[in-house]
Amino acid sequence: MARPIDPNREELKREILDHAARVFAAHGYRNTTTEDLADKVQLKKSSLYHYFDSKEAILYQALSQNLKRSLAPLEELVSAPEPPAERLRRAIAQQAERMMDAPYAGNLFLTDRGSLKPAHLKLCLELRDRHEKAMRAIVEQGIADGSIAPVNAGMAIKLIYGALNGLPWWWKPTGRLSLAETADVYADMLVNQMLVAPSTQRRRKDRTA
Repeated sequence: MARPIDPNREELKREILDHAARVFAAHGYRNTTTEDLADKVQLKKSSLYHYFDSKEAILYQALSQNLKRSLAPLEELVSAPEPPAERLRRAIAQQAERMMDAPYAGNLFLTDRGSLKPAHLKLCLELRDRHEKAMRAIVEQGIADGSIAPVNAGMAIKLIYGALNGLPWWWKPTGRLSLAETADVYADMLVNQMLVAPSTQRRRKDRTA
């Protein structure tokens, strides 16, 4: 039985977006119909348009909301009081966990963002760029104070996000490591093993010796 129309129900709109992201990621945006989406949330196709005016609008909202969820805490870390290397470690672990909260949405951004209208694509890419800008700011702060090796900051960001974007393709809840443990390993490998300045590593070893 189809649900009654209630255009003010934000909870249902969030449910539609979550289910839509899952269906788009599983079957592809172009292979998914509005009937598929309506069936998933038990709405008539005509009722779906009381919440979103097109299938593309659903894709845009699903992608942009996912990007916004992970952006806010990342930008807060740029001005947090901890040393840059520790903030970078927290940022990577945090992004890994948030990415896996909705891995289908992250994959969807990589595979189907080309189906967005130009204006919507521009807005999503701006959100993506703000993620990279915030992460880069932390790296550059660490380079400036000597806690992070003098690497090419732009390349470091590509390395970090390349690793993070691959996470949804292999991590499984039934695996040996929990999500929190996996995020911690990612942060440790990318920061402590690759980006932290050798002098900082020596100081850490001296403190634990």
